[in-house]
Amino acid sequence: MNRYLTVLLFCAPLMAGCVVYNVQADRPETKTWPVAGVTAIDVRADNGAITVRAKADTIVSATVTKSCKGTNHADAEAHLADITTGDSVSGTTLYLWGRVPTPNTRSYNTEYSVSAPAATLLRIETANGAVNLDSMSGAAAVVAANGAVSTIAHSGSISVEAANGAIDCDVAGLDTAEAAALHSSNGRVTLYLPADASIAFDINTSNGSANIAGFSSVNYSVNEAKRKVGTIGTGAAAVSLRSENGNVTIQAK
Repeated sequence: MNRYLTVLLFCAPLMAGCVVYNVQADRPETKTWPVAGVTAIDVRADNGAITVRAKADTIVSATVTKSCKGTNHADAEAHLADITTGDSVSGTTLYLWGRVPTPNTRSYNTEYSVSAPAATLLRIETANGAVNLDSMSGAAAVVAANGAVSTIAHSGSISVEAANGAIDCDVAGLDTAEAAALHSSNGRVTLYLPADASIAFDINTSNGSANIAGFSSVNYSVNEAKRKVGTIGTGAAAVSLRSENGNVTIQAK
């Protein structure tokens, strides 16, 4: 009996200190800027998905949704103030950022949804969260520590560095001076191109397979299971895919 009482007395303070945060609060905020003053956008978030969509308009629009969890809705609402977001314009570059407390015990999150002209240059960086670019045509650089990266009908050069997450890039086309460089440490890398694309490619993986699929005119200088080098068409644009753990594929669409 005394032994059980001792265990109970020992565990009681631990149980009292165990707080469960299971109610979420969200707070969206939208800001706009004149299109004439913005040619590039730089978004950096500690924790949260980032989406950028092409939109023909007179304004650039960014909605950031802060969220976190609490013991009840009022508690969660009160702690939204722990999240820091900001924006500034330097020259013609719009900077957006979101920072969350560490350790992230309340599931703090900042989700960005941005609309801008298709030709806007992009720099996107997130520590935790997916990145999606929809129908953009300016050069884009993406760094994602933990999260998948995807594009829809992208045109223009693109560079992606993903530490943990798949890369799936649908590209509408690459001109002669443009390039696609996609690298994931842990995840598949897939590049979808038009069947009549003209590229010089170098794709390789440490653990997985290297694949070229669906093209009628492919010339290889290296054709191995884990690495392929060569050209499709006349070899105009440069394409590099790399993964340490995952398949790498160039797929005709």
